[in-house]
Amino acid sequence: MMYQSLENFPLRKINYVKTRTTILKTTANLLKQKEFADITVDEICQKAQISRGTFFNYFSTKEHIFHYFLRIFTIKIALRMQQWNEEMSFEEKLDTIYKWFLEEKQYSKFISSYINFILTVGEEANEMKLIDAEFVYFYGNLKEEDYAYYNELTLNELFMKICKEAKEKGEITLDYNEKELSSLVIGEITGAYLSDHISSDTEHLTTFNRIWKA
Repeated sequence: MMYQSLENFPLRKINYVKTRTTILKTTANLLKQKEFADITVDEICQKAQISRGTFFNYFSTKEHIFHYFLRIFTIKIALRMQQWNEEMSFEEKLDTIYKWFLEEKQYSKFISSYINFILTVGEEANEMKLIDAEFVYFYGNLKEEDYAYYNELTLNELFMKICKEAKEKGEITLDYNEKELSSLVIGEITGAYLSDHISSDTEHLTTFNRIWKA
């Protein structure tokens, strides 16, 4: 059955979505006040007005809250990329993606959390998936047959795609495969973020972009 809005789902699924998003929003609000490491599950539960048992029914660990958000973010980025002008250059695409990362305000210090996630977990190991009601809640226009694809999609795969296209157009001359090039994209985004943080007077992404023609 195809549902047009969250309200059309059974109450059980509606409550599932509301509880998961409440936990996410509560954590996001707490992140405005303190570091993630200093936030406890008990504090999240108190603010969200849920029990510890309820929390662990939805998230195996506190860290899985970010894993959940990353799934939501990745799908959002994929949908935005579908709206790109075909004439956009590779460097313009990287600049746009970098701005999307920086502009992500819902999850404070998103890029820092993403770096930690890449180093400790890896995108392919992200076990957090969206249920059908969440797809309708967050992305009402997605087709049900595409849910499985988006639940497995990673930013790495999106970067591989744009690198493949750039290489075919001659915008990348490095003799690397798409997987290696995607790793460089991740390195460029995180490296530019770190460099910008250290020296905010300069935008470093343009400097990092020189690697593609090496």
